[in-house]
Amino acid sequence: MVILKGKATWAKVFQPDTKFNPEGVYSINVSIPEEEAAQVCEQFDTILSKYSAKLVKEKPQLKASLSTRTPYETEYDEEGNPTGDILFKVKMKAGGTTRDGKSFTQKPMVVDAKRTPLDKSTLIGNGSIVKVALDASPYYMPSNKQAGVSLRLKGVQVIDLVEYQGASNLFEEEDGFVTQAVAKDDASDIFGDTADAEGDF
Repeated sequence: MVILKGKATWAKVFQPDTKFNPEGVYSINVSIPEEEAAQVCEQFDTILSKYSAKLVKEKPQLKASLSTRTPYETEYDEEGNPTGDILFKVKMKAGGTTRDGKSFTQKPMVVDAKRTPLDKSTLIGNGSIVKVALDASPYYMPSNKQAGVSLRLKGVQVIDLVEYQGASNLFEEEDGFVTQAVAKDDASDIFGDTADAEGDF
């Protein structure tokens, strides 16, 4: 198992996305500064290199045509400029069928800095600092003769929460009505001071 620590973007860890897969896919992107990401990139490169060598040994005809795809990429900002971070995309299928025909469902573990489980009311916004536990699994796609490494999500630990604001960031704060159900002061009671806390899976 590998654990990545960085900034989260597009976290879908409580409600799977069913746009391209009717059974749903949980996912989270993690951005890590290039220097900090170097070691884990090397680890994934080694997995991919060994797997590619194994494929070529088993099927020598692939030697000239096999291409590879790393499980990470350079991150770019909205203007197309490199941010200095490396982006990792981590996913988990919410359900499916095993090779022996059995149906399954699954979901990632999501906890706070003290390893207390979180529920779907916690909205993990872009820029949250997280640890993501994953398994790195090599694969081969015969259709395009490409080998790669998929990052399979196991769990997420939220170290520093930037709560997703949705449409609320369209307006400035005003004096006036405040709903009791989501009053701002109540949030501190739920999440506490976890910015400096660390924990391991």
